[in-house]
Order: sequence, then C-alpha cells, then structure tokens
Amino acid sequence: MAAIDRRDFVRGAALTGAGLALGCGGEGRRAGPASATDQAAGDAPAPPLLIDRASVFDVRAGAMRPDTSVLVRAGRIEAVAPAAELNAESDAAAGAARIDGAGLFVLPGLIDAHVHVTHILYQSYMTGDEVLPFYLGHGVTSIRSTGDNVPAQRLIERYADDHPEISPNVFRCSFLIDGNPPWHPDVGWYLATPADVEPFVADMAAWGVKTLKLYVGAGREVGRRVIEVGHEHDLVVSGHLLDYHTGDAVRDGLDCVEHIYTVSNFLLDDPDDRHSINLDSDEARRLIDVIAEHGARVDPTLMVFWGTLLFMDLPEVYGHPDHDPMPARLKAFWDKDRERRSLDWGAAPVSVRQGTWEKYLRLTGMLREAGVQLLVGTDAPEPQVAPGASLHHEMEFLVEAGMPAREVLSAATLENARILKEEENRGAVEAGLEADLVLLEADPLEDIRNTRRIRTVVRAGRALDPAAILAAAPTE
Repeated sequence: MAAIDRRDFVRGAALTGAGLALGCGGEGRRAGPASATDQAAGDAPAPPLLIDRASVFDVRAGAMRPDTSVLVRAGRIEAVAPAAELNAESDAAAGAARIDGAGLFVLPGLIDAHVHVTHILYQSYMTGDEVLPFYLGHGVTSIRSTGDNVPAQRLIERYADDHPEISPNVFRCSFLIDGNPPWHPDVGWYLATPADVEPFVADMAAWGVKTLKLYVGAGREVGRRVIEVGHEHDLVVSGHLLDYHTGDAVRDGLDCVEHIYTVSNFLLDDPDDRHSINLDSDEARRLIDVIAEHGARVDPTLMVFWGTLLFMDLPEVYGHPDHDPMPARLKAFWDKDRERRSLDWGAAPVSVRQGTWEKYLRLTGMLREAGVQLLVGTDAPEPQVAPGASLHHEMEFLVEAGMPAREVLSAATLENARILKEEENRGAVEAGLEADLVLLEADPLEDIRNTRRIRTVVRAGRALDPAAILAAAPTE
C-alpha cells in the first residue's frame, strides 16, 4: 500500500505541476521579449538570415573555418560555404538580413546534457518555464532532462515551443526508475520486478521521452530489463547508479553514466567513505576499461560536485558571480539546503573535500584518455549550479581536467545531440540542420572562457539579443 500511496503522490504532483506550468508566469517575471506582438511574430516563419564572413566551428574537425558564411532560411541552415562563394552579393542570399561576421566565431547552439525542469524547482516554488530564458540567454539552445515529473515536462516543452524567442528546445526524460521507496518521491517511480518494466517503458515511450533514467535504488534484474525494453523502443538509457554496479550496467548495455561519482563510488577503499577513492587500483583501471570497451558515455556533471563539496568554505564557490542573477526563490532554497549538505557532503575537513574534487578531475581525465566519450551536463538547478551559465563553467572544468577545448566544444554540441539521437537536427553548423547558433566575440579554441562572450543567439533562425532574453527571466 505504501508504494501505491507514493504513486498517487507522484500522479497528484504531475497534475499540480501541469497546472503550474500552464500558468507560466511566476511572480517576479520581468517584462521581456515575449510580448503579444513578439509572440505573433514568433508564429511567422523566420526571415532569411546571412551570417557573412565569420569563423565557423567545424565540430567534426574540431577547428574553426575562417571567412565562412552561413545562410539560414525557414529556421534551418540552408548553406555553409566560403565567403568568396556565399556573401551578401550572392543570388542565394538575396533578400536575407545580414549579420557582419567579421571578427565573430559561430558555434552550434550549446546543449546541456543534464538538467531538471521540475525537480529542485518544485522545492524552490518555481516552475520550469521560469528558468528557460537563463539557458537561451547563455547560448544553451537545447536542454536534456534527466529525470522529472513527466506530464509537467510535456507542458514545459510546449511552453518552450510556443516561446522560442526566450526558450531552448526541451527534451524529456522518464521518472527516476528507483527502488522502494524512491529516493526522490516527487520524480521517482518504483518498479518491483522485471515484469513491471515493459508497461512502464511503453507508457514513457507514449509520453515521448527521449531518455530512461535508472536511479540509485534500481537493482540489476530490473535495470537490465529496462535497458533491453528501452532499446526496443529506441530510447537512450542513462544511469545514476548505486545498487546496480556501473560495470554491470555498462556490460548490460547502459548508454550513458550520469555523474562522475557513479564511477568513483565503485572505487572506494572504504565503502562508507565517499572520499576514499583509489584511482590507482586495478579495480579503477578495469572499470574504466569496461566503460571504454562497451562505448558507454560519461556525463561527469563536475559543476554539481564543485558546488556540493566546496560551498561551505570557499567564497569563490558560494559567492560566484554566476549566482547573482538567479531568482530569489531559487537562491533561498539553495541557502535552506545548506544545513543538510553541511552534514553530508560538507562534513569532512575542507582539505579532504578539496582532495576529492581533485580526484574527480583526475578521473574525468583518465576516462577521456581511455577513449570514453564525455558529455557536457551540469545538473542545474541544483545548489550552486546556475541554469545556463553553469554550462560554460562545466566546459572550463573539463578543460582543467585535460580535455582540449576543441573536444569540449564538440562534446557540448554534436556529442550531446547524439545522446539525444538528435544529430540529424542539431549539434553542428551544417546544411539541413536547425538554425540554433551562438555568435561569439572571441575564439573559444584559444580560451574556453570565451564561450561566455556571446554577441548573438540564433534560435530557430531568429537572431536574438542575449540581454533581451535574460530580461524575460524572473528576479524574485
């Protein structure tokens, strides 16, 4: 009966979340570009656009193509060619609005591979639509949910589709598939036996999710069946695991490992001490090799561990400027959650926690060196993980872990699109793909921090001012 009660709670939360998402306003939202006039304009096809004579990032070669033009029509990229062939005088570009790309650097729209659009926000008295401008204003044109209330996600996605001038694309995930009771009752779902898997996965597929997410309490018997049935439905299966060993899950066909500690938790000298990670053990090498051999991707989400491990002590963490524009309700929850984290992740001396952080960076580098494909996700809006801005910080951490900037940029675009099975629509600046782009004022290959220097965001073929997008986000 307890499990049924929890399911009733989740269903009730779904209806509540749906109603909140339909409200879409939220207190404290500033007037922004989503006026009635702008909305009417958003319903019309985007006018043709030429980005003339820019440097364009080639995600496959990991290099900038200088003096290159991009022609956009009807929301998609029509052509990418040398400026000598495609320019404002070209017949192909006749009638197109022109952006002078001299001195600008064009990236595909960034993708955050690990966010939540109801979880955490529910505890902050916020709805997912309210934080969408923070993503788009920072050049994040798509977000991948990794476990949320499913009906509410659909409404948030619908809101994003109706407001592309302030919203990224939203790609949905299942509830967290967990043990009994679910660790997070607002977004968790208990599957007792393998026989429960097939109807659950069929329901998730009918809801249109892209990802199934296995969570900490899922065991191998159920987890393996989720992978099998998920693949039959052409769904990606991801895992934040504890009871189900990551090595076993990868051998069983898991597509993606979420969080660096879903690797490190199986490399502890003392299973009761998360800081006792031994990266020099035979077990560490075996697990890394298994992940590489089976082609599973790893999404380290270093941002959330930086915040969780070090927020207690370091002003550069708890007072980071990325946090300043966050809504007061979100920051209030972050502050409220400090006590719980201080007794958990923050309980060890700071020197120990700093050592664990260094191990996470080192392990990330070891995975990359072994040939494991890394993704770029953040776990926003967890405490100290600001939606939108945190993706840039995550890319900085990946460079610090030894990943070249060109690989980080390809991971944050093409590889993140691949984990969504969206590479035919996004993830590169190539003809035929959706016109979601970021125009930078400085070369991110020279300094990854230059991804923050955004001049223009192009979403569905429309050139947008980042400041105007961010002005639509709430402050309270």
